[in-house]
Amino acid sequence: METIESLLSNKISVGKIVNSHGVRGEVKFLPFTNIEEMVKNLNEVFLYNPVTKKYLYSKVLNIKNLNRFFVLSLRGVKGLDEAKKMIGFQIFVEKDELPRLEEDEYYWYEILDAEVYYEDGEYAGKVVEVIQTGANDVISIEKNDGYKKEETLIPMTDYYIIEINKKEKIIKVRKIEWYENESEED
Repeated sequence: METIESLLSNKISVGKIVNSHGVRGEVKFLPFTNIEEMVKNLNEVFLYNPVTKKYLYSKVLNIKNLNRFFVLSLRGVKGLDEAKKMIGFQIFVEKDELPRLEEDEYYWYEILDAEVYYEDGEYAGKVVEVIQTGANDVISIEKNDGYKKEETLIPMTDYYIIEINKKEKIIKVRKIEWYENESEED
């Protein structure tokens, strides 16, 4: 019998089922990507609910746009009651099914948990979240020295991001000015 870790080892979550939609068993899907083609090309998928630890394989039968969400019809999910049971499941695809990116582009999973350093070599923390703001992504960096947690937000723009090493999971950033001023006063 395979462990859930081995089932997920070469897969990446592309979104989460957040609600049911209608009475015919459709579900409302929130994508974790802004690449619409990835969602529109979903076919055979692995679904996993990290809270209940349940998983299943299914086929996506139909996909419709709904503002920033999508409405999916999944094989085997018929009716409102079955659709409600799907809330919280994440949809995973094989990493090699992801579209190739340009050198300066990244997938969130490639930078989550990355170690972040300022340009002077000072350790800033670890990326714990990527926030979509509309204009650009923002990384939330958390530093925990054992006594207190410190959160820093850095915009993912050319000005603040000096280098992203996706292989080593290291990001070099420029300090935001008010952080520099604050640390100088201390």
